[in-house]
Amino acid sequence: MFKEKDTLKNIKPYSIDEFYPDCVLKLDSNENVFGPSKRVIEAFKNLDLKRFNLYPCYGELIGILAEKFDFDKDNFLLTNGCDEAINIVLSSYLGVQDAALAFCPSFSMPKLYSGIIGAEYKNINYVEKWKFSLELLLNNIKANTKIIYLASPNNPTGDIIEPSVIEDVLKKCADKIILLDLTYVNYSSYSENDYYQLLKKYKNLICVKSFSKDYALAGLRLGFILADKEFISNFKKMISPYSVNSMAVYAGINALLDSEYFNSVKNEVLQSKKYLYGEFEKLGFKPYKSEANFILVDFGEKCNFIYRKLLRNGILVRRFSNSELSDFLRIGIPSLVDSQKIIEILKPRKLLVFDLDGVVFDVSNSYRYAIQKTYEYFAGSSCSACEMQEAKNRGGLSNDWDLTKYLLDKKGIDADYSKLVEIFQNIFYNPENEGSKGAIDNEKLVLDAVFFNELSKKYDLAVFTGRPKEEAFYSLEKFGLKNFFDYFVCLEDVPAGRSKPFPDGLNKIKKECCFEDICFFGDTVDDIKAGCGASVDVFGIIPPNAASINETCDMLKKSGAKDVINGAYKILDLFGNEKICK
Repeated sequence: MFKEKDTLKNIKPYSIDEFYPDCVLKLDSNENVFGPSKRVIEAFKNLDLKRFNLYPCYGELIGILAEKFDFDKDNFLLTNGCDEAINIVLSSYLGVQDAALAFCPSFSMPKLYSGIIGAEYKNINYVEKWKFSLELLLNNIKANTKIIYLASPNNPTGDIIEPSVIEDVLKKCADKIILLDLTYVNYSSYSENDYYQLLKKYKNLICVKSFSKDYALAGLRLGFILADKEFISNFKKMISPYSVNSMAVYAGINALLDSEYFNSVKNEVLQSKKYLYGEFEKLGFKPYKSEANFILVDFGEKCNFIYRKLLRNGILVRRFSNSELSDFLRIGIPSLVDSQKIIEILKPRKLLVFDLDGVVFDVSNSYRYAIQKTYEYFAGSSCSACEMQEAKNRGGLSNDWDLTKYLLDKKGIDADYSKLVEIFQNIFYNPENEGSKGAIDNEKLVLDAVFFNELSKKYDLAVFTGRPKEEAFYSLEKFGLKNFFDYFVCLEDVPAGRSKPFPDGLNKIKKECCFEDICFFGDTVDDIKAGCGASVDVFGIIPPNAASINETCDMLKKSGAKDVINGAYKILDLFGNEKICK
């Protein structure tokens, strides 16, 4: 057995997509959605075949960069994207006794590369969102700090550090290497050359840059390092001799020769960004000023709902696992027309909330079967369908484990609750089973994908169920329904003992979703009471297994239902879609 080196043990690899996602707008990785210039595309149509069978040569592209920014060729090194540039710098100058310093949140790769080296990586948390503080930086520098990573603009916050402030950093940290990531700089109010000229005065500055975001060459992986010749000489010892391929070099040459195209892209991004700032604020959210081709927006408690709603409409944006950004989404800037579509999607609509059992799924042969078999395990005899329905009708039994326990208690059988849950779950849903997972696979649909597809054209949809999340998602995914819903409240999402008839689940939906008003559809007394307790319009649904339609209707109305619907598909009648009603 071969063991990895110690510094790799706690490293989590950077996650990448295995396939291109099926979406309308991919705005989660800050790619330039406008694509490369026509000059690049035309150049590839007339590609010289020697770029395939011969090793790449870098002189032409480096020469263009040197002339553009007024440096010697020896000040440049081409890299496979900005990631490799950062890795080469850190690997060349950072040792296991050293530390790198950076503001947080920021690009994740410097931390990962530092960890692989075995060096310390120190994060500085912003005091004021999201504003760089020189004083804060200086206060966090330690004796072993060797490299300070800064990004202007920073990802994911979008804040910029002015060239004059970078110069202050260079002066005050003259014995530290300042690694400056300028990947997004061309979208900002400064030019990249405003920063590069500092290299002529300060030997401790290393600039890295990508062609991914401005020139739309993310798929070709092209970047460069601009630094003092001594640095470049050492970096050449570390880098693979042909890490940048011929296609990337060829695209980079032609992209640099078409500055007019990028200026048009930048203007479109600025217009679109300005529009999104205003519209997000009108919707009650907080967008932060960004000098990049993305914006970071604080959606507060509604973040998960907004993310799901965008995803359901084919729009991918970036959400974060880190707690500091858990309420934020980072959104790449598309065209003005596409930005208008995003805002239209996010405008509040009527929210329709569905219970699952008896409303979406016919559970006659799943939950009812599991209740019956669990009862038989402890009692040695059967309970009737009438007894089960009476227990349902009485209310106050928040789930079918409690209902089964109630039936056994009524019979005078004191079943251990944890054992009861174990037996019930093994009958109803056991994910470890091969093939059928249990009685859950006996369920049939009451409301299908055609129904929800039609409804989702006019309304937003959510789920409020007493099922555990794993079971709810299993059935929704099995029948292809999950993607119609923007929000889910399941058993684990409410405090213990506060399931239906308590209104906590619906109150959570009211708090964390955007809506004009809410309607809730349920089939039990507890559903109706929960809806009334949350002060939402609640509609009773006659379930497929109802013993008496009239009695069930009367019971639901007496519990407070605004109306009772016999046949859940008739919800479409209620909301004006008569043409496809069954």
